[in-house]
Amino acid sequence: GMSNTFAKEVSTESEIGINMGATSVYNKTTIEFSSFSTGLTYQFNNVTGFGLKARLDFDYVKVVDYSNINALFKGSINGVYEFAEDNVVSPYILGGLGYEYVDGAIDRVFEDKSFAQIGAGLKYHQESGYNFYVEGKILQIIDGIRQENEVILLAGVTAPISKFKRKIEEENDCPIKIDGPDEDRDGVTDMVDQCPNTPCYFVVDQYGCPIKATLRIHFDVDKWVIKPESMHKVERFAQYLIGNKGTTVKVTGHTDSDGSDAYNITLSNNRAHAVVQQLIEFGVSAGRLSEDGRGKREPVANNSTPAGKALNRRIEVKLTYPTTVAQQ
Repeated sequence: GMSNTFAKEVSTESEIGINMGATSVYNKTTIEFSSFSTGLTYQFNNVTGFGLKARLDFDYVKVVDYSNINALFKGSINGVYEFAEDNVVSPYILGGLGYEYVDGAIDRVFEDKSFAQIGAGLKYHQESGYNFYVEGKILQIIDGIRQENEVILLAGVTAPISKFKRKIEEENDCPIKIDGPDEDRDGVTDMVDQCPNTPCYFVVDQYGCPIKATLRIHFDVDKWVIKPESMHKVERFAQYLIGNKGTTVKVTGHTDSDGSDAYNITLSNNRAHAVVQQLIEFGVSAGRLSEDGRGKREPVANNSTPAGKALNRRIEVKLTYPTTVAQQ
């Protein structure tokens, strides 16, 4: 019959992990897991030829009861090999090389050194993409005089890198505006539409050709550097312009009501200029672009609420068709 385990889609997406555990630092006679450790991992899942995945480990160990040593900081690069990774629980082995920095190092006794390590673990795959894992490692100092090895036990969780990427708010789930056939959903029927692939966020003319759009581009307060999470909007607009050559574009900055009019005019000019420069960097020819700042003079929402202010902090783009209105 059907088993209730799911077949895991083997992901090629890199994953970030965080773990906590215990380390036995000085293993001359007995193994004592008395030192707390915590770590970060970054695993590259697009596999090399042998099924090996590269994993970077960064570990911190708070050392107790060992002369004046306070802590260990370790960085390593490892190869990971997973068995039966489409199962819900999959075992893996790893091996690698790294370097250990000792806080409170003692000359010729406990020094900063290179190390080799091997380990094994079990990974429990969640359908959500998160994985839980337990792992044991043995670390051997290379060329150490007295301090030879460490034993590490840890448990952690990993997540695919996309879980950390800001959810990009795509506007292509456009609402349907009219009853007739309207593939790009701009409200102009396909028969009449002379610009059939208009992105959703544009206002269009009677021919279905884009004339203006508001880009919600985020800047820090009083700054005009485009924040990374808004860059995809500028890039998408640039790609549209590169694919649709016949237009010139005016980029206008707008602010909320905080601050003087003169100050906001300058700020909005600087922000419009930043967007124009970025469009040029993405490959739009400078001759098509002009810029302007209107400051707080043309609000589209009420400035008395934070949400209203956010709507007023915007970049508007207006497209003109210098040839004729009738598109080719």
